[in-house]
Amino acid sequence: MRNKEWSVFRKTTAMILTAILVFISVGCGNGGKAAESDLSNEEGRSTDPFGVPGGGKWVDSDVAFTVRLEDNIRFQDDFAAAANRDYIASAVLDPVYEETGIVFDANKLMYERYMEIASDETMSGDDAERYKTLVKLHSDWDERNKLGVKPLEKYISDIQSISSISELTQYQGSTTRNPFGLGLLNPEAVSTQMQFPDKSTLKLQAPKLSLGSVSSYMEYTSNTLAAKEKTDDVAFYFLGRLGFSEKEIKAILKGNYRIETFIARNSNIENFNVGEMFSQAQTDRKGLTALQGNYPLSQILDSRGYLECDSFYVDYSYLKSLHKIYTKKNLEDIKSFLMVQTIDSVKYLLDRESYEKMVKLYMNGGANYEGISDGQNSVLFRNDIKICGYLPLLDTLYLEKYHSDNEKTAQINEFTNALIEAYAQILGEEEWMSEETRTAAKGKLQNMAVHLIRPDNVADYSAADIKSYEEGGNLVDAAAEGRRVLETHMAVKSADPNWNRFKWDIYDTSRTTTEVNCVYYCNENGIYIMAGYLAMCDAAFGEGASFEQFAGIVGTTIGHEITHGFDSNGTKFDLYGRQFDDNKNSIDWMTTQDRSKMDEKASKLAGYFSMARPIPGQQKVNGNAVKDEAIADMGGVKSVLYAVREMPDFDYDVFFRAYARQYAEQTTEENELDTMKSDMHPLPFHRVNIVLQQFDEFIETYGIKPGDGMYLSPEKRVNVW
Repeated sequence: MRNKEWSVFRKTTAMILTAILVFISVGCGNGGKAAESDLSNEEGRSTDPFGVPGGGKWVDSDVAFTVRLEDNIRFQDDFAAAANRDYIASAVLDPVYEETGIVFDANKLMYERYMEIASDETMSGDDAERYKTLVKLHSDWDERNKLGVKPLEKYISDIQSISSISELTQYQGSTTRNPFGLGLLNPEAVSTQMQFPDKSTLKLQAPKLSLGSVSSYMEYTSNTLAAKEKTDDVAFYFLGRLGFSEKEIKAILKGNYRIETFIARNSNIENFNVGEMFSQAQTDRKGLTALQGNYPLSQILDSRGYLECDSFYVDYSYLKSLHKIYTKKNLEDIKSFLMVQTIDSVKYLLDRESYEKMVKLYMNGGANYEGISDGQNSVLFRNDIKICGYLPLLDTLYLEKYHSDNEKTAQINEFTNALIEAYAQILGEEEWMSEETRTAAKGKLQNMAVHLIRPDNVADYSAADIKSYEEGGNLVDAAAEGRRVLETHMAVKSADPNWNRFKWDIYDTSRTTTEVNCVYYCNENGIYIMAGYLAMCDAAFGEGASFEQFAGIVGTTIGHEITHGFDSNGTKFDLYGRQFDDNKNSIDWMTTQDRSKMDEKASKLAGYFSMARPIPGQQKVNGNAVKDEAIADMGGVKSVLYAVREMPDFDYDVFFRAYARQYAEQTTEENELDTMKSDMHPLPFHRVNIVLQQFDEFIETYGIKPGDGMYLSPEKRVNVW
């Protein structure tokens, strides 16, 4: 994943989808070399005898109020602070996230476009009308408030009505009664097999647990208790509004936790060794039937449409245990578990009172803010559309309205080809690699699956019967329709034994193109550049971005994702995305000597980051945690510099400022420290300063000399590629 957007979505737990990059308007250079900034100050130059990044001249310009408009900061001493000074000095923090940045502007812009699609009378057709009806169901709070929590009632009552194990089996297998796919073991996704990357498999997964990780059910901690209090609060709130007594709710929660404890104590998939993953977790229909015992998994799957699927990846030890709990004795507990799971599935789709309560409970910072902030609106809308199962529909309509001419796609395709050629040159010039490793690296580069902007299919929601409020519809029932469409597609997809990693399936909601993000998947050796990511450019520059601005943001991002195939982790996967060969041995296409050399370079990079203490008196950076993203950042910039080096009029000043602007951010000191503890990405200002000081082109553009904060002598540079 590309960058610091993670901190925003980390705060909103699993609810929030993603995003992002950030950009900058820039001035013109002078023959490729920047004119001296008005922040220039020749005083205070000194060498840095300790080699600490910045030599004490950098400030953590991510933290609000650290940089002021009147501050006299030289580009040569602290490029991130100087280049982004005007932006960060005028930034206003979102009251919920306590952050701001162009990422927020980009998400707001995307939200505005989602609403424009809903109001665009020129967009016709059945699916466009379905989307418009869906948006009205979502946005009409008066109607949602009239219904209250009543749309939840029929789903809870249906579960209550189950009177036998055989009926429970029928319920789990029915997409009509159980549209949200609830049960003790559920289809999760169709993806590639680990051992055979050209073969597909249906991944079956134990349900999400309300207390979080499996360990929460083994050892109670303060986090466990906090999660339990939240789950109890939600159950009491919704069930209470449906008329359940306190005694009944307590009994439901007790039954739920009994089932969840069983699941936690019997789940083991995270601890499988290679042999187990290949020979036991990966199985065919005959093997699945043998594993299930008296638990009717095959019957449930067949009823949900998976009759033609013959490849499964499953927690085999957990599946073998299910017969112990799937008995008449435990029927009421399982029903209680399903009721809690149902509430969790629709808790954001009811009235305003419940919506704001859920936001306060599940979004950090939400408890201290009344209502929904502008920053939340854009994120929450996409989250709600995902819950309802309509992201593929949104993706299809978005591409139709904003990318119908394919101009952006063609531009990105051309630049991506140039970057791949540049990367081949980089690999060819790396002196530390043997020819054997170099050949393997180039093979992986040429075999990389490239997915740009537009998935290979369009969504068809003709089977979804979305009714307006006037027709007796509601958002929960619309969600049931959308989720059925997604599962029907997954069932059809599961019948095809072949896997094509060069195909981008629009129904794969983990790769939704309206997300403001880009990503590389090791197990596919494939990159995805999302249409939503281009909103970053629009938010920063409008639609008239220069080539240098495009290169500084989009180009470096594409290069970043390519580089993930060659970072410390990516190099452990081969050109097909395999980590293990047919003999179950780990794959390493590097020679032992070359692997040692790369590890040494990565260790040097990690050590350099680890010397940094962004906030005086607080913790240092964990270099080992951020090194792979730093490798990707540096590779992204280097690949662009290689691609443009034959362009005589390329304006490096504009390019470097654009690169800096994508990381312009303002946040609180508390948030910054939390990011240092939990985020795999370097801090934004480090992604500017530490990355750019590795390159001669940057040093030369700004006339940086020994003693300047941005200077790093060639022998001390830490870029891996």
